[in-house]
Amino acid sequence: MPLFKRKPFDLAKPPEDLEPSELVYQVRFTKEIFRDYQYPKLKEYLNRINLYRQRVWMCKSTGKSNLTYEEAMVMEKNAIQKVQQLPNDLVAPALRIIQFSKNQTTTLLTKALVVILIRLPLPSFLACILRLLI
Repeated sequence: MPLFKRKPFDLAKPPEDLEPSELVYQVRFTKEIFRDYQYPKLKEYLNRINLYRQRVWMCKSTGKSNLTYEEAMVMEKNAIQKVQQLPNDLVAPALRIIQFSKNQTTTLLTKALVVILIRLPLPSFLACILRLLI
């Protein structure tokens, strides 16, 4: 779920007294449902769409900011997929190195790569790196 100004953002709840035959407007990527489109006093749908198009969103997984809601969602999905591609044998050693560390990211990355190089045979290591890059 993308962050709005670095905080979680609650999606709009669907109207409770919604009739099955009632025409509604749905935000494509959040599946939020609104009754009104641009009635002067109740422009909920348009206001929400305009908010999602602004570059005020942040990817929860990567920390990248100045994204639209949709861009942040795609980035989060890609980050989750890349994390899932990491072999399970490497997760525990990497977490031991990273947890509670105050080192810079480059130092942590170097330490993690050294541990991975020691534990994995070279062909497996290269295959893992290629999977993460693609």
